[in-house]
Amino acid sequence: MGYLFFQIWVWILAAFILGWVAHWLLCCRSKDQEEDSSTSVAINASQIASSEEIEVVPTEVATVDESWKPQGFASAPNDADDLKRIKGIGPVIEETLNDLGTYQFKQIASWDADNVSWVENFLAFPGRITRENWIEQAKTLDDGGTTEFAKRVDKGDVNYS
Repeated sequence: MGYLFFQIWVWILAAFILGWVAHWLLCCRSKDQEEDSSTSVAINASQIASSEEIEVVPTEVATVDESWKPQGFASAPNDADDLKRIKGIGPVIEETLNDLGTYQFKQIASWDADNVSWVENFLAFPGRITRENWIEQAKTLDDGGTTEFAKRVDKGDVNYS
């Protein structure tokens, strides 16, 4: 009986040690290497700074090119359209478009290729606007027409919850 008890505890101890080694290899080892490399960089930079004068040149931060961003309203106009009537625009995308100042079909209908590219990159859905014909749908809806999808939304057949 004592032998069996001893053997179980040896296996438990071995599993515990193996678990710690695996943890160190997967998690802690990469953190230790990052700390070592940042420390060596700091030491090298301080050694260089003490030995010679260094000119600090600011680096440029990459910015988003706002030149192709569609023009929008600063706040919601009184005659804002229900953009969810366009197939492919749900509540989340409508809210994002509203944050960009896009509230009306005529705004989407007036987008050019550069505006479409900018919005697709902003939404992180490349090709979606063209593929789902947002501009054509917006032109139709802005002119007072309707689409099959808009009819379904108007009847309440499209569930956005």
